[in-house]
Amino acid sequence: MTRAGKGKHYCAGNQDLAVALNRTADSNQGRAMGGSDTIDAEVAAGSALSAVLTNYPKVLIAAVHGASIGWGCTQLSNFDLIYAHQSAFFQTPFLPLGIVPEGGSSYNFPKVMGKPRANALLLAGDRLSAQEAYVGGLITAVIDAPSPEEFQKKVLEKAKMIGTYSPEALHMTKALTQDALDDLDSRRKAGERERRDILIRFSREETKASMATFGKKDTKSKI
Repeated sequence: MTRAGKGKHYCAGNQDLAVALNRTADSNQGRAMGGSDTIDAEVAAGSALSAVLTNYPKVLIAAVHGASIGWGCTQLSNFDLIYAHQSAFFQTPFLPLGIVPEGGSSYNFPKVMGKPRANALLLAGDRLSAQEAYVGGLITAVIDAPSPEEFQKKVLEKAKMIGTYSPEALHMTKALTQDALDDLDSRRKAGERERRDILIRFSREETKASMATFGKKDTKSKI
C-alpha cells in the first residue's frame, strides 16, 4: 500500500485535535468542522490507527513531498519504505504546542535515529530537510523529480515492481525484519504513556493558550 499527500504537502498535522480542543458549547458547530466530540476520542482514534499501521501485514510505502508535520511525521516509522521528494521537510512541534510526542514517536524515533537526532525533532522541534532526514535514518531515500507529481510516479513505479514479488515472501520478510528490530510490548507501553500524558497536557489551560498562539502564527506563515 502506498500513501501520498494531495496538494502542496504530505501532511500538515492532526487538525482534528485543534478542533476538539477549541470546541465551544455548540457541539453541532464542532462536528461541522470535522472533529469528533472530545479530545479523548481524537487521541483514541489516533492510537487505534497507529496500531493498525504497526500490525499491517503488507508492505507500507510513504511518498512524502512538502510538509510532514506532527502526526504525519511520527507515523512514518510505521512504514516499511519512506521516499521523500527534495521539497520535503519533517517537523514535530509538540513542545511549542504545549503537548508531548504521540504516535509512538517517543519509542520509535530514538530507536531509528538515535537519541540526539530524535531529540532534535521531539525536544527542540527542529525542522529537518529531506537530506537531513535521510542521513538521520528517518527515511529510505530522497528522490529528485521536477514536480511532486513526477515524484509520486517514480514511487509508484517502485511499488509496482515490489508488487511483482511473491506475496508470501514479502510478508515473511517484513515479519522477519520487524521482529528483529521491534519490541512490540515496549512500543505498546510507550504508546499508552504518550496517550496518558497527552490527555494530561490537553487538560491544562496553558496548553489551550499555546495552541491558540501557535495557530495564529501558523495562519500568518506559508508552512
